[in-house]
Amino acid sequence: MKVTSSEAKIIAQRYIEEPGAKAGEPILKELNGKQTYIVPVIVNGSPVGEIYIDPQTGENLGGAGGVSYG
Repeated sequence: MKVTSSEAKIIAQRYIEEPGAKAGEPILKELNGKQTYIVPVIVNGSPVGEIYIDPQTGENLGGAGGVSYG
C-alpha cells in the first residue's frame, strides 16, 4: 500500500464539510472486491457516515451516510 492509515485520515478530513465533524481512525477492508480504507466521519463522538479512500492512490472513492438534522 502506498497510502498509510494516517494519510487516509488526513485525505478524508479534506472532504468533510460539516462543521465539527472529524475523520476517525481508518479501517482497511475489502469493499466491492477491492482493498479500501473506510474512514468514519465522527460528530460529537458518534459516527454519522464514512468516506472510502483508495489505499494505492489516495483517491476519494465516495462514501455513505451523512449528518441528519431533526
